[in-house]
Amino acid sequence: MDRPGNDPDLLADDLRNLRIINQCFGGLRAVRRSVLPLIDRIERQKEIEILDLATGSADYPLDLAKLIRRLGRSVHITAVDNNPFMVETARKRTAAFPGITVSDMDVLSLAYPDRSFDVVLCSSAIHHFSRRDAVRLLGEMCRLSRVGFIVNDLDRSRLGAWTAWLYGRLSTTNPITRHDAYASVLRAFTKNELIAMSREAGIQSFAVTRQAFFRLILVGVHV
Repeated sequence: MDRPGNDPDLLADDLRNLRIINQCFGGLRAVRRSVLPLIDRIERQKEIEILDLATGSADYPLDLAKLIRRLGRSVHITAVDNNPFMVETARKRTAAFPGITVSDMDVLSLAYPDRSFDVVLCSSAIHHFSRRDAVRLLGEMCRLSRVGFIVNDLDRSRLGAWTAWLYGRLSTTNPITRHDAYASVLRAFTKNELIAMSREAGIQSFAVTRQAFFRLILVGVHV
């Protein structure tokens, strides 16, 4: 997906496939469950401010905006990505949602001041970074959040990789999805690695839990 020169039609179809995966295989549901306790710590009269890193086609910001508004709360979500195709797609998909802003930014070079957002989210992206940069990203998420942050990603395992390979072959002919479904699980960090990386980033209060469909959720909380 991140390689330059991908066919735009294939990339658009791959993003559609990812939205299906996030909807059907627990990604959106896991983030909803994780964000609710953080939201409960924010004063009801205050507008909730969320930063979504490596937003892709903005399926997480759209889902969270709908969830939070159903709760009767006000929310503004800043979604960032440094892939021009992703940014364009996310802007089109969020055009009808004035509470979502999409920006073209490198998630490792964010200039926001400390604690600029209530909650910082990064979904299905940390496995795209080297271990060193992933630790740096975790530290930035901690720095930028006032209440807490959430990492939603894959859990590396042979069974997960082969399950992803089989799903790719059965569900689509898109070569990007077929390749990335399998390769992403192999590139992902394990639970123990994510715990060690969080400690290395200096995060004091956090928990990493396994979820269904070979998924990990890390929730960091400011106490």
